[in-house]
Amino acid sequence: MLNLPQKTLTKIKSLLLRRQKEVDDQLKALENDDPIIMAAEMVEASESGTDSWMAEVHGRITSVKNDLVDLSSKIRISLLQIKKGTYGKCERCGNPIEAERLEAMPTASLCISCSNKKTKK
Repeated sequence: MLNLPQKTLTKIKSLLLRRQKEVDDQLKALENDDPIIMAAEMVEASESGTDSWMAEVHGRITSVKNDLVDLSSKIRISLLQIKKGTYGKCERCGNPIEAERLEAMPTASLCISCSNKKTKK
């Protein structure tokens, strides 16, 4: 666990599990709000302009869903790393990720130094 106190690790794991549930709930809600999916269940003809509105809303929902799926993947990876005992290791340099960074952003995969180098490019 790269020198993370058990208390900190337990706190981060709890936060990740709670966030995963929130993401799953948001994905389900978006599925229910998608007008394209709802329209597929309806048989009646749409009014003028409805199709373009549905496409626009569907596009926005799809974008948000993609972001949530990406976050869900990062959460699952972090939880798996906790289970394996490899959580908190920078994927670029191999050094420990700062505990403060992990507490603020539990899905961080880069230490602050590597993250700063990445954003400067």
